[in-house]
Amino acid sequence: MKTIDIFLDGPGGSGKPFLYSTLLSFIRGKGGRIALPFATTGIAAALMKGGRTAHSGFKLPVPLLDTSVSSMRPTSPEADKLRQAVLIIIDEITMLTKDGLRCIDSLLRHLLNNDKPLGGKVIIIGGDFR
Repeated sequence: MKTIDIFLDGPGGSGKPFLYSTLLSFIRGKGGRIALPFATTGIAAALMKGGRTAHSGFKLPVPLLDTSVSSMRPTSPEADKLRQAVLIIIDEITMLTKDGLRCIDSLLRHLLNNDKPLGGKVIIIGGDFR
């Protein structure tokens, strides 16, 4: 599968969560495919069906440091879902530190045994980049 990374920018109130929800419904309606929504804040995560915070979904430590690594076990059910997902959404990405993004990148590369950015997964990152 070809890697696709999508960058979605829009100010507050522009409908990003509506677009995410539409994509999630479309993909999940295609024969049980898995699409995973995450956000850096609980409020943003709650706006997407099945949404989780990035810290919870990727098992990120608190606080995030430049030496931090995810605590997700490669044999866990969460790791299996990340492997099976055809789409991963991360909303409010501008609220995630560089160490958080590095941690997610490292986790996905390891779980998927793929050295491409973010493990080669189809990823939509969104937020207000103004």
